[in-house]
This record gives sequence, structure tokens and C-alpha cells, in this order.
Amino acid sequence: MKISESFRVHFVREVLIPLVLVLIFTFSAASFTVWWATAKSNANAAEQQQQIIKTSLSQSLDETIRQQRSLALWQPLGRSLNRTPPDTAWLNENVGAWLSSMFGHQLVYILNADNQPVYRWENGHNVDNSQFAHLQQPVSAFMTRLKASGDSENGHREVIDFTLIDSRPAVLAMETIDGSGGPAGSFTLLSVKYLDDHYLNALSQRSLLKDLRYTDGNPIENGANYLLVSHDGQPLGHLSWQPNTPGTHMLAVIGPVVLVVVIVITLICMVMLRRLWLSSQRLSQSLLQLSASEAQAQHLAFHDVLTGLPNRALVEERLTQALGRLMRNGQQVALLLLDLDRFKLINDTYGHNAGDTLIIEVGHRVSELAGEHNTVGRLGGDEFVVILEAVHASQDIERMCEEIITALSRPFTLLGSDAWIGVSIGVSVAPEDAVDRSEMMRKADIALYEAKTRGRGQFRVFEQVMDESVKNRQQIAADLHLAMLSKKNLAVYYQPLMDISGQKVVGLEALMRWNHPVHGAIAPSEFIPLAEEMGLITQIGEWVLREACRVSLAWPDLTIAVNVSPLQFRSAGFVERFKAIVRQEQTLATRIELEITEGVLIEDEKGAQEIMDQLREAGFHIALDDFGTGYSSLNYLRHFSVDKIKIDRSFTQSLGVTENSMAIIESVVKLGQAMGLTVTAEGVETQLQMAALAEAGCNQLQGYLFSEAVSKDQIAGLLTPGKAS
Repeated sequence: MKISESFRVHFVREVLIPLVLVLIFTFSAASFTVWWATAKSNANAAEQQQQIIKTSLSQSLDETIRQQRSLALWQPLGRSLNRTPPDTAWLNENVGAWLSSMFGHQLVYILNADNQPVYRWENGHNVDNSQFAHLQQPVSAFMTRLKASGDSENGHREVIDFTLIDSRPAVLAMETIDGSGGPAGSFTLLSVKYLDDHYLNALSQRSLLKDLRYTDGNPIENGANYLLVSHDGQPLGHLSWQPNTPGTHMLAVIGPVVLVVVIVITLICMVMLRRLWLSSQRLSQSLLQLSASEAQAQHLAFHDVLTGLPNRALVEERLTQALGRLMRNGQQVALLLLDLDRFKLINDTYGHNAGDTLIIEVGHRVSELAGEHNTVGRLGGDEFVVILEAVHASQDIERMCEEIITALSRPFTLLGSDAWIGVSIGVSVAPEDAVDRSEMMRKADIALYEAKTRGRGQFRVFEQVMDESVKNRQQIAADLHLAMLSKKNLAVYYQPLMDISGQKVVGLEALMRWNHPVHGAIAPSEFIPLAEEMGLITQIGEWVLREACRVSLAWPDLTIAVNVSPLQFRSAGFVERFKAIVRQEQTLATRIELEITEGVLIEDEKGAQEIMDQLREAGFHIALDDFGTGYSSLNYLRHFSVDKIKIDRSFTQSLGVTENSMAIIESVVKLGQAMGLTVTAEGVETQLQMAALAEAGCNQLQGYLFSEAVSKDQIAGLLTPGKAS
């Protein structure tokens, strides 16, 4: 409930209030935008209408003056006025009636040089001279402006403007009349158009202004107004009309749409808020589970899933912390790297589930020995690590290692059976060996490699000579790679296989030799494992086979034996490549004998059998090398088809030294003979060994008694009778 209330407050503060503010801001901004657009559109329209009415009024004045000018410049009018008396009927027809009926001029007067009317026409008929009185004041002012307007090229003058006549707005136009027979400018034509309904309707249609009207007082409200002024700036009243408001019309159209959109958006937001609220409730319920699993996730991030021990990340952090404390208290810190012996055999025999059970038990045993103040971790697979802090003496480290080796040497119960493993331990000590975490790990790993190389089941403390040995080994590995690329200082030598008499060479075994330019001759037992680690063994093995094929062409009566590495045997396309090499070198596979060891057969019996069947089908002979050293060599003879077994040199060397060595050899020979196999004894170095092997019934012999391996150029010397012995 507390978490739910807290989340509710958080939801209101972080979601609801911001969303409401965003909606208010959005709607306010939208409303202001619509209002501004409406007002702006109306203002632009009003400004445009003001310009239209102004232009329309100006055009009306221009039209009125043009209408009057067409008559004032008419020569017959001037001649008619020069007659005494003027012909009133003619003037009615050509002046008064024409201007009033044709152009809508209500008042038409012709004035003489004394500004007295000689012709009077108002609203469609002639009037008395007294009628001119109501025009006397505006005419006097316009006459002054007419005289002041200046002369044109032909002396013609004109003036037109808005004015008030009888308190009514009107257009008054005055223009001198030109004519022959009299002085120019003797007569003045005067016409008046009242801004009455007819005039305003025409102006309204022209300017597209609705309900145009004149007001002599204040401008009307809620309407558009135009101040009518005379030429001298005197206000004459207002022209008012119903304004065209496109913005308001636009608002009337889009307003409902905007309102609907606002309502829809509000509803959507309310729905989303409800969904968010329901989600927040579910989330608040999940928080309890999340907080519970957070600790577990934190634990899993730094602990091994299987054993619960610290993983590599936490081990490295603990080691860094231990080294930091080391600098303050002056004590030692020891790093122990543990690698289980024969763990793969446990997985292969009992299965991975049993292997996991064993790993868990190993973690328990080591943790009990290390105690709470030290760190026990699992790096992965069958690798463990122990960090010993506050070490006072090297004896403490040695005692811990011995206790771990003893504890892990005790049997483990797996699937109701006892299983045994061992452990190899590499140790580095700070500050003697290093004070850096990475360097501590590296040197402990070097010491672990040394422990495994020396037979496993033991511990080794890092020594500087080990580091030098590793660096030297790395340098030799690099040199081997370069030597393989150039084939320089590498050669294939051949050791003879003799018949039982020791007088006749029946075959040759191809052996790799490397004469290092610095270290001299390096034994195959040293560089062949390096070649396997570097992935060069397949390339080396194929090169040796190719050399052996070429030798077989020179000595077709001899069988040439070639050793096959387990890694090479299990590589993809192994059989096809060997068949291709024999074919390329134009020799026969029946001249080649492939020597394989028990390690080839241990990994995958079914796959090994298929490969051996393919090799035998291609014509290769198969020899089982180092026979007798494996725990199930006799079992392999039942499952795998081979042509020869080679008794390991360790049995030959033990003849006359151990009591049962002769019995073992005799049993192996009898087994081979019973299965129709050729039996070869390796490592023959003395005549006594040769005699004993002959008595046991061996078929072939090989060893330094007859010859060590020689180059291919020396093979001919081996075949000379008596030379090999």
C-alpha cells in the first residue's frame, strides 16, 4: 500500500500534471492562433476595403470630371453661349438633359464671367435664378480654386471635389467652357452629383461593399466607416457599410472542427490517462517483484550461476581490493588458480549433469578450506580461483594448496558410483611476483601450466624462470611458424624398420626434424605439441606425407610409415586431402602406412572407425602406435581394423629390468599373431633386447641398434647388406 500511494503521487506529479499543462498550453496556443488569424484576416480585409472605397471615390471623381469635360470642350456649346440671348431649348437638350439623364448629374449650371448663372437646370427642369443662392457659397470657394489651378496649354481649367450642399454630401465639378467666337474661359460649366442612394448603390456595386450609406454624425458601431473629407481637409461625414469579415467566416467554418478536434484529443488523453493509470497500478504491484529480483540480478551479475561462487568479474574486483589493502598493511596476497584433472573424462563417462554436480561439490570443498576471509571463485568450466589475503608466510600457501589437493583427491559420489579427479594449482604471490591484478593472473596461469606439464595433481609457485621459459617457448613457436613458411631448417628423416633378423630393411618411418638456428636440434616431443597448439600440425603432417610419397617412388619395395596427429586425424576433409596428396605425387596408397595413437580413438570411436575404414578402402595401411600404454588398447583391437601394432619403447627398454616386461611383450605378440597383425617393437638398442624380442616372436624391429633417422640421401646406404646393423 505504501508503494502504491507513493507511485500514485509520482504518477500525478510526473504524468497527470505535465499532461494537463501540455493540453492547456496546446489548446491556448491553438485558440490564440485561431483568434489571431481571424483578427488578422479581418484587419487585412478592412484595410483592403478602405483602400477600395478610397479608390472607388477617386474613380468616381475622375469619371464625373471626364463626363463634364466632354461637354465643356464641345465647340458648338461655346458658339451657342456667345449668341444673345442663349438658346435655352438647345441647352436643355444638349446640356441639362444630357448630363442628368446620361450621367446622373442632378444640378447643372452655366456661369458667365461674373459668376452669374446664364443657364440653370435642377433635377430634370429649368429653375429660377433665385435657386442659385443655395450654391453661392460652395461655388465661390470652388471658383477661387478654379482660378488658382493655373492655365493649361489651351487655357482650359477644371476643379472637382466633395462638398456639402444644403447639408448634403455632393460632388461638385467646375470647368471652363471652350468655344469659337468668344474668349476662352468666359463661361464656366458647373454640375453637382449628390451622394444619394442611387450614387451610393452604384458605388457599392463597384467596390463590392455591402449596405453602403452616408452618416453625417459619428461613425456607426460594429460597421466599417470611411471619413469623407474635402480637398482642404474639411470632414464631410462618414461612409459606412457592413464590413466583409473573412476571418470571422473562416472561424465559423473551422471553429466547430477545431472544437471537435479538441474534444476528441481530450477524450483520447483521458483514455490514455486511464490506461496509464491502470498500467501504473500494475507496475506498482510489479515493483515488489522487481525489488526482490534486483538483488538476485545483482547477485547473478557477479556470481557463477552453477556454484553461486564469485565469477570472474567479482574475483577481479576482490583481487584488486586485496592488492589495494596489501599496499597499506604490508602483508602478502596469494592467488591460486585451480584446474581439475580428468574432468573431461567425468563428463564423457557420467554425462554433463553429473559433471555439474561434481563442480558444485568441488566449490563446497574448496570454500570450506579457504574460510570466510578468503575468496573462492569459479572462472568457468573446471577452473577455480582462491584469493588468500593476509598471508604471513609461504608455508601458509603451501599448506592450503596441499589441503586442496588432498580434499579433491577424495572420491566423489556420482550416480551412485565413486569417481576420482585431481587438481593442478598455479600460485602467484604479491608483492613478490606482482602488484597488478592482470600480472598476478598471468603469472599464476604460468605456474598452473608448469604444474600440469610436470604431471598434474600438484601445485607450483611462480618462479621467474617459468616466465622466461614461457617467453622462450613463445619465441620458439614463432620461429616454428616462420620455419614452416620457408621450410628452412625443417627436414624429414627416415628411420628403418628391420625384419626380425636385423639384416633387412622392410620399411621406413618418416620423422620430422628441426635444426633451430639458435637452439640447435629441437626434439619432436617439444615442437610437435607447439605445432598442435598453433594449428600448424595439419600443414606439417601433409608436408611429411608428401615427402614420404616422393621417397616411396624411389624405393617402391619399402613401406613408408607416417605419424598422424590426433588433431590432424579429426580435422575436416582429412581423408580427402591424404588421397589427393598421394594422387598428386603419383604414388600408391598401399606404400604408405599411417601410424595413429590411442588418443585418436578415445574422443569418438564411431567417427574414428568411419575414417579408418575410408583410409583402408583407399589402400593405406594402418598401424596402432605406442600399443600397450593405453588403458583399453586391447579393446581397440576388437573394434578397429588395423594392420600392425607397435609395442611402445617403454616395454622394450624394461626388458631385463622388470620381471613382468617379457610376459607382457609375449602376450601382446601372441594377441597380434592370433589376430593376423604384424607386431613391431620400438626402441631396440641392445643385442639382448633384439634376441628377447625375436624369441617372443616379433615380426619387425626398430631402434638405434640398427640406425637412427637419416636424411633421404642416406637411405641408399641403409639398404646396403649389413650396413643397417
